[in-house]
Amino acid sequence: MGDQATTDLTYVSTSAYHAGEKSGDHVFSHSRTVEYTGSGAPTAKPVGSERSPLLGDSSVVKEKSSGKLARKLTLLNAIGLTVGSIIGSGIFITPNQVLEETGSVGVSFFVWIGCGILAVGGALCFVELGTSIPSAGATYAYILRAFGGLPAFLYIWTAAFVIRPASRAIISLAFAEYITRPFYDSVNSTNSSQNASLELPSSAPIDDFDPELMPAPTWLIKLIAAICVCILCAVNTYSVKLMARVQDISMVVKLLAIVLLIITGLVYIGQGNDHNIKNFFEGTNVTAARLGSAFYGGLWAYDGWDTVFFGAEEVDNVARIFPRAIGLGMSIVIVAYILANIAYMSLLSADGILNTSVIAVDAVRPVLKSAGALYIMPLLVAVSTFGATNGATFLAGRQTFAAAREGSFPSFLSVVHRSWQTPIAALFFQMAMSIVYLVPSDITGLIHMFSFAVWVSNGACFVGLIVLRIREPHLHRPYKVFILIPVFMTMASLYLVFAPFFDDPFKSLYVTAAILGGIPAYFLFVYERTSPKFLHTLSGKS
Repeated sequence: MGDQATTDLTYVSTSAYHAGEKSGDHVFSHSRTVEYTGSGAPTAKPVGSERSPLLGDSSVVKEKSSGKLARKLTLLNAIGLTVGSIIGSGIFITPNQVLEETGSVGVSFFVWIGCGILAVGGALCFVELGTSIPSAGATYAYILRAFGGLPAFLYIWTAAFVIRPASRAIISLAFAEYITRPFYDSVNSTNSSQNASLELPSSAPIDDFDPELMPAPTWLIKLIAAICVCILCAVNTYSVKLMARVQDISMVVKLLAIVLLIITGLVYIGQGNDHNIKNFFEGTNVTAARLGSAFYGGLWAYDGWDTVFFGAEEVDNVARIFPRAIGLGMSIVIVAYILANIAYMSLLSADGILNTSVIAVDAVRPVLKSAGALYIMPLLVAVSTFGATNGATFLAGRQTFAAAREGSFPSFLSVVHRSWQTPIAALFFQMAMSIVYLVPSDITGLIHMFSFAVWVSNGACFVGLIVLRIREPHLHRPYKVFILIPVFMTMASLYLVFAPFFDDPFKSLYVTAAILGGIPAYFLFVYERTSPKFLHTLSGKS
């Protein structure tokens, strides 16, 4: 049994040995890939002549690889990747968070527009970075080029321990909320500031719903979310093709859900039902800190605008495709989100939005009646969020695997299943991390932690763009963004990091501590001059 299990695993690690060359404080090393196939001695395959940039000189940005990725992504693929990565769970779970922090539908509506503007600004900055540094590492490669090994490692560290697991926890919780909707009431039991019953327009068919239904218990929501995470870990471990099928199906379903919601809202408004949006700014109660938290909710829905840049090495012409993909893809998303919010605000009163945890379901109740609200919309959104969790699982597993292969994380995380050819250890590690995040947190708290970490790394990229403009003026830039845009995005990132800190300091401090925790890890396990020799085996060095 032990031998059989061993033969099904390929242990891939980066084993660096000192080459004697030095540049400043960094040591260049040669690397090799070691494969343990369960029989005989391990075999080593050289995969590069210089040490990984993460482990050594920050001036080296080329990634080590035994081969090049095929350049097969077309403009249509890039647009689909942008739209598909953004539209997932956010538009179905965060409108009530945005409204709660702003107090009125009018201010929350403009927050959604502002989030779209910030997402476009960030994407335009990444177009310049992605066309001038066309690396599949994306954010990591940009930070590495601008600031060196330690900041780049801190990004990978934060992604593995905060960003990726928190993201999957959020989406899986949304899945659980929607999949239980036919059996439980939708009143948001986690919203402590609102205890009233769900308020709907007078035409809503409330009698078609069982008044005895109670909100789903928190333990059940978290249990179902954990089961979702485990199932998708198994899917991603067993077959990449199966993972891709799940993603294809969810892509179609999520677009159906958005279209159904928008059409329902337009039909309802067309029937003369505009009473919910007459007092547009009534109840406005916003501070700088609360506004930042509101932006966290909206920007979570727009998260994913940077995904296409991770495919830089698979795009045939990044200078032509990236600007067009971002322009067209972001336009589609912004229009869809504006129309979806108009639908929410017309179909539900402000109290109705605040008091539901499944807003897409309760929004369609006035028009689609019981069958549509109880079964059709919950199923569509559940499939959408299931697919979004699937995609997040795929990305998290590959990112952790790559970091372990390069020697940044313990080498056992680079274990690949020999038959299925998937990063089994990295996937199970990320599964465990996601379940940890599910235990103590709710969706709003997780979004706060996720957004804080993301905008720290995004801000580093925007500053890095400005630094590279000054330090490397002759760097080939097929696309150059207007310089005031990264300046504005840097200021916006500072606001998004510091303003919500005063609204919920505990979660911000937790993420700050998690990020800073990467510093001793870097010097203990990664930076060769300070890393104890007895730890080299754990980190895959020799």
